[in-house]
Amino acid sequence: MKNTVLIYFPDTGGHNFTPPYEMLFQINALKNAGVEILICDSRNQSFIDIFTKNKKRIFLIIISTIIKYTSITITHQYIDGVDICLYIKKNSTIPIVWTGLAANVMTEQLVSNPNIDLIIKGNSDNKLNQLIQNLKSNKTYKDIPSLIYKTNNNTQYNSEDDYQNSFLDYGNFCFDNISLKDFIHNNTFDYIASTGCVNSCSFCSVPLIYKRKWQHNSIDNIVYHFKYLFNNLPELRIIHFRDDNFLINKTFVFNLLKSLKEEGINFHWSAQTSVNILNNYSDNDLNMIYNNGCRNISIGIESGDEYILKKVTKNKTTKQDSLRTIKRILNANITPSVTSIISFPYNKGRDFNKTLKFLMKIKNTHPALSLYCTIFQPIPQTEIFLEIFSNKEWKGTVLSNNTWTSKHKIKKLKKFEEFYFIFNDKNFYKKIHSNLSKDVKLINKIFAPFIKLRFHLQCTSFLWEYALISNKLKRIKTKHKINQDTSMSDIGIRHLNSNYNYGFIEKSEE
Repeated sequence: MKNTVLIYFPDTGGHNFTPPYEMLFQINALKNAGVEILICDSRNQSFIDIFTKNKKRIFLIIISTIIKYTSITITHQYIDGVDICLYIKKNSTIPIVWTGLAANVMTEQLVSNPNIDLIIKGNSDNKLNQLIQNLKSNKTYKDIPSLIYKTNNNTQYNSEDDYQNSFLDYGNFCFDNISLKDFIHNNTFDYIASTGCVNSCSFCSVPLIYKRKWQHNSIDNIVYHFKYLFNNLPELRIIHFRDDNFLINKTFVFNLLKSLKEEGINFHWSAQTSVNILNNYSDNDLNMIYNNGCRNISIGIESGDEYILKKVTKNKTTKQDSLRTIKRILNANITPSVTSIISFPYNKGRDFNKTLKFLMKIKNTHPALSLYCTIFQPIPQTEIFLEIFSNKEWKGTVLSNNTWTSKHKIKKLKKFEEFYFIFNDKNFYKKIHSNLSKDVKLINKIFAPFIKLRFHLQCTSFLWEYALISNKLKRIKTKHKINQDTSMSDIGIRHLNSNYNYGFIEKSEE
């Protein structure tokens, strides 16, 4: 009798270093299900090899996409997962169930795919055991909440249940099931301590999934995990809290830091949060978290257009709040990073120039600031997506549904991202490894003054500096094997200064 479940974590397109937490939660949820569990993380394992070797004993395949945090890499997982489903159905009749963010935001695309049998919306962890038992005993699926399934050429939608906190039952998951070394980069490990967010930004999928609720793992579980990580990764120095909004509960944060310190677990850490949440922290609080290892805080300033801020972030922040918050973080000796979104389909496109100029102003004042700006892409089923597309038929992926931003604007932002927002810092070359530093030093010294003047004048046109140096930069990137994928960031703020170490400058780390 077949008694094996294969959990597959789809490919993230080379842009994600986070462990497959969804898979770890699901393994824990199924530990008493009476089944053997096989796992396959596409980033370091071959699905075809594992599937071919074990096909005769597999009775269910789970496509486990990210959901404990949000990321645009979900579109890569969706594409890869669909391809894997096609392969499975060509070579077997094994049923396939989709879980995670893709199951929630790409629901109808999955339903219409003939190779997909089952979809679990919301958090799937507490439903998988019941699904497996029903499948093994040939029972119907009608009593499983939030499940979508196909029967007699019809699609059945079970009623959705309330928000479930996976940390309560499965937060003591075990890292033994994965190779930890595959997920450490620049002495940094991504950890998830909480899920959800209290904000209601219309562009974000988190309110859709977690209903504006925020939950954290228990301090005991986190301490246990950190002991395990630091005992098994001698090179580990930095923890990046990959949570969507780690700092929401100040009491939890300080109690956690206190417990870790009492256990003798000392490390540097970084986290992301929102401006309105950081407003709840006094200057003394910021000094305290610095003294407890915090070295980087990433905040979402979102837009440089006040109209857009009011409309899509629901007055979560203002431009002045963002500027004030950056200064407060710096005053606490913590490195700030900022993220922003550009080119919303409102205001006749004025937010593009307003946001770009706002970022120039910030970078002119704080040249070394780590910055990431992305073209707005409506995520299916979010509030803003439903407003934009209404009842129109929509086809595509998360990275292809912005039809109002011209190629000219996209190219302009790329030029700022891969050149102006990096080399405006006259000392940028000092912060990267020596071989690359030698190649960009002269470029940095020559162009930094011109970029500073451009930022001061708020001039976004006639980008002659980039025209002169772009070919040289491409050759340097090729030489040093820097990711040049045009669908994401090309260089710098994502690949040299933010994504790999989240604002930490490798030469100056203690």
